[in-house]
Amino acid sequence: MDWKLVPALVASAVMMFFGIAAALRPGALHRLLGIAAESPLGTSEIRAVFGGMFVAFGLACIVLREPIVFAVVGAAWLSDFAVRVVSVFVDRVPAKEALVVLGTALALGAALLSGYWLA
Repeated sequence: MDWKLVPALVASAVMMFFGIAAALRPGALHRLLGIAAESPLGTSEIRAVFGGMFVAFGLACIVLREPIVFAVVGAAWLSDFAVRVVSVFVDRVPAKEALVVLGTALALGAALLSGYWLA
């Protein structure tokens, strides 16, 4: 195993774990992060986006182990981070509440991009 890929692979596994949890228990996001679905369609979105997409992206990284896959998924997380920073100001999301998701997005993005740069 190439040890340089460990941070990217761990980030992929974390993303998959979170995705599985979101798909199986979408209501748990409200307790953990304050994200609530107010309709059946909202619950479906949580299952699909936080669940299905996170699992698919993490699995693609783990199975393919291709630098470009790590780069695309890492860039998506860093884009998520950038939009959330803007959202703190535009949507008036309290910074204290946003810190967990900001830190997570930044850490996962950086770790996944390391699979591109170090591969």
